[in-house]
Amino acid sequence: MTDLAVPTGVRPLLKVLDRLGDAGGALATIVMWLLAITVTYDVILRTLGIPTLWPAEVSIYLMIALAFFGVGATQGVDGHFRVTFLRDLCPPKVRAALDIFALLLSLAFAIGFTIGAWKLASFSAMLNFKTSTILQVPMWILQGLMVIGGVLLSLATLRDLLLVFVHGSALRDKSGASEVI
Repeated sequence: MTDLAVPTGVRPLLKVLDRLGDAGGALATIVMWLLAITVTYDVILRTLGIPTLWPAEVSIYLMIALAFFGVGATQGVDGHFRVTFLRDLCPPKVRAALDIFALLLSLAFAIGFTIGAWKLASFSAMLNFKTSTILQVPMWILQGLMVIGGVLLSLATLRDLLLVFVHGSALRDKSGASEVI
């Protein structure tokens, strides 16, 4: 969570949101290992003169899964890129208002993205679309990764929004401007 004090009524919700973000991060870690194993397997077989086609395809799918599973965990540790030089020149109340505005905008984007990804995955499932590759993976599975990522990002952004409402600009002041000069 955060090392700043959190009101008792908000703690259970933040704890659930943190756990969901941690689960996404854990999934991303597992996928990273699977990706490393798949690529290593492919390299060994190619070195032995036994090329296979499926590892290249699977590694692409694993990279997609890694990106979408990790997006919420990255938001949870304030790992996404943001420019704060103008924000940092403002007084704390204005910084808090700017943080809330930015997080509301991010939340709206994440929710819109998730809804769009859901519609796309549902459409692909309804029409039974498959990849035009060797494995012919149903497209809804790959598009479902976008839905999961959108949900994880939405929840992590909601978590940050709650924390900014509770702590004002203090929370994002800790992780912002001093990192990059």
